Amino acid sequence: MIPLERKKQVLDAFAELLSYPASDPAPAARRCRDLVAGRKDSTRHLDGFLARAERARPHEMEELFSSTFDLDPACAPYVGHHLCGEGPQRGVFLARLADVYRQDGFEDRTGPAGELADHVSVVLRYLSAVPSGPGRQALLEDGLVPALDKMLAAPLDPDNVYRSVLAALREEVA
Repeated sequence: MIPLERKKQVLDAFAELLSYPASDPAPAARRCRDLVAGRKDSTRHLDGFLARAERARPHEMEELFSSTFDLDPACAPYVGHHLCGEGPQRGVFLARLADVYRQDGFEDRTGPAGELADHVSVVLRYLSAVPSGPGRQALLEDGLVPALDKMLAAPLDPDNVYRSVLAALREEVA
């Protein structure tokens, strides 16, 4: 069994990979791959992402991120979108999630300003920052995992390296 502290480091590393790549994502991919070393499928998925990131032209990874997550609602990086759709239920989900974050003293200072509380990278940072408990476990099992499953079911190009990151993350939270 992987110790909780190691799991938190892994989730934080994935949070960095699933944030908009404002800089070269290769160092973050190396860190993430090193943290999951020994987990064959996760490592293989991350190796594909790393190879692409290392040979990417300037802004290519940003374009790929946007075309993967921002232009296709089926793969939108928002947990609430996948659980509730875009109706009033999502607003309720976002409000409750913000309350949970506030109660746990969590404030996402690493993501871009204005990112919604249900963005996958913010959820991962929260999960990596708070102690183990029923609320954390519920968000992981009843929120993140079903959202990842829906994102992986989206009709993305099978060679899309962000699909590989999602698949590696799904392996890690299984």
